[in-house]
Amino acid sequence: MLLACSACGSGTNSAPAAEARARAPLPSDIVAQSALPLYGLAGEEKLLEPALWERMAASRVICLGEQHDSPQHHYAQRRALEELATRSAAEQRALAVGFEMFQRPYQAALTGFVAGAVPEEQFLIDSDYRERWGFDFALYRPLLQTAREFSLEALALNAPKEVTRKIGRGGLTGLDASERSELPELNLTDPDHKAYFSAAMGNHPMPEGGPKLEDMYAAQVVWDETMADTAARWLSSAGASSQLIVFAGAGHCHKSAIPARISRRLNVPVLSVTPVLRTQLEAFDDRARYDLLLVLED
Repeated sequence: MLLACSACGSGTNSAPAAEARARAPLPSDIVAQSALPLYGLAGEEKLLEPALWERMAASRVICLGEQHDSPQHHYAQRRALEELATRSAAEQRALAVGFEMFQRPYQAALTGFVAGAVPEEQFLIDSDYRERWGFDFALYRPLLQTAREFSLEALALNAPKEVTRKIGRGGLTGLDASERSELPELNLTDPDHKAYFSAAMGNHPMPEGGPKLEDMYAAQVVWDETMADTAARWLSSAGASSQLIVFAGAGHCHKSAIPARISRRLNVPVLSVTPVLRTQLEAFDDRARYDLLLVLED
């Protein structure tokens, strides 16, 4: 998800989280209920299973996007994770899963839950999940359960909302010295990334006297760069044979977002992927921004 106005008002993800909490709870098996046949599209090349999974498994780093409230998208993510984890286990290759949904200070909570050491309700409290993310946990439980099943390391990728909120309201200069020291290397001048952000923000008219667009963009960059930095640090420490799949909003997984920022750090290609419902494929304008589409046959 793009930061949009939620990053510079009451807090990063605060508006979406509040909306999500207000909805009726989803069935616990909503992701399984949403299973659909799928295939891949790499440009005009159609990839059926298992060729699709082999293409993904050949990439050291994958950024797999989502629409946060789409159970079909989460089904596609779970299938991808299962396939990658099965292949990694057979090859004795280290595989980690990175999550936009959890912020860096909550790594211990995420590790404890995936390891089976912390019960779910305590984990939701310890990670401040309902306030900091808020989308029904039924959408994400299958991903974490799959990570647990395959004994995968799970990474809390995201920047603390207190920092991105402060940047969105007052820019990078509004941070104190301690906060600035925690920032990763930032590229604020990527033209494609800025164009994507500007197009997305075209649907969010800015109120007079509200946050400045350039400050909101800086917050967006800090978000993407922090996730890329966390991912790159793990990949560097895990060795050249390691593999990482990142789950984040589609707006963070297009080529010039997290993927380009990991590539800049490690000089490795990153596969940019997003799910798309087949009925929405013709109207999907951002096709060229991704290396691979996972098309769900709804």
